[in-house]
Amino acid sequence: MIHAPIYLFLSFFLLLSCSGEEKNSKNIKVLARVGERTLTEENAVLFGADRGVSGDERELSIENWISQSLLLSEAKKEGFESDLTLIKKRDTYYEQLIVSSFVENHISSRIKISKEDVRRYYKENKGSFIRSLDEVQIEQYIMKSEKEARKLTSSFESKRGANIDSYSILSVNQKTIKRGVLLENIDTELFNIRKRAVGPVFLGGNICVLKVLNRYKKGSYRGLDEVYDEVYQRLYKTKTTIERGLLLDSLKKTVNIFINPEYQ
Repeated sequence: MIHAPIYLFLSFFLLLSCSGEEKNSKNIKVLARVGERTLTEENAVLFGADRGVSGDERELSIENWISQSLLLSEAKKEGFESDLTLIKKRDTYYEQLIVSSFVENHISSRIKISKEDVRRYYKENKGSFIRSLDEVQIEQYIMKSEKEARKLTSSFESKRGANIDSYSILSVNQKTIKRGVLLENIDTELFNIRKRAVGPVFLGGNICVLKVLNRYKKGSYRGLDEVYDEVYQRLYKTKTTIERGLLLDSLKKTVNIFINPEYQ
């Protein structure tokens, strides 16, 4: 996993990699331009603006690239490009990226985690998967309008259910929410056992409908299907630490290492 500072460095590096000169080839399509800097279809994939994403996501990625370009240009004018502290940080992040990639390349093939490993870990550590608060599992529907959101909420609340294909839904995602995380009025409705759906509500600037799938009481166990990925990541992290230690031990045997006695 790449840490956030390294990710920021990568974004900055990729921004620099976008040529300031437009290529003459007729096959190169320019998606955006800020001064002399261009974002082409060729390097758009680096910023999540390639053809494989939705129109809204592509538009957002292009806007982000424009913002980054404007800020980068201004930062250069003020001399940040030559700031020695930033240069040292850049070099440190780059070294971390190289090391991370090297370690991943050398040990990933050695790490094997079976379904049985996951099941065994869950069984032996089931106490760490007890819910500390009431939880509700929902489907979050992001809608085009409040009117559509009200109609969908009413449909979910009715016994007949809803034909979601007849509504203007931008996206749907599933999540589990702990009691107390959302605003009090939304929280109260979600944990009301009589409610099948709540909406319209405004979350992250979006018009949403929250459909209740399941409610869980504090103190109940989270099922294996719910925590499978979490267990897998725990096992992967543990085995990665072990393999990294073995790799370092083998490397230490190939070179002379000196540590000043004052720091031992």
